[in-house]
Amino acid sequence: MKFQLIAKVTDPDLLRKSMHELGTVFYQTDEKDNVVLIVYFSGSRIVQYNGKVEEELSKFVRAIGYRVSSIEIDEVQGYVKILQ
Repeated sequence: MKFQLIAKVTDPDLLRKSMHELGTVFYQTDEKDNVVLIVYFSGSRIVQYNGKVEEELSKFVRAIGYRVSSIEIDEVQGYVKILQ
């Protein structure tokens, strides 16, 4: 049996605790360059952050993550699609 975590969270601490160095962070920004969506992906988990992105979290995500133009998560088909 293979388990996977698919989470949609609003707590920045839970987002950070769900990440490890083997995964990848992707983020999107709005027209004012504010981070508006964060997704962490690894082979066994997808964590989508939908909460408020404070300055500290924004700096953290920009330092470790990759800015992309779109992120699509299909839970039925089991994929994360990004366009950079």
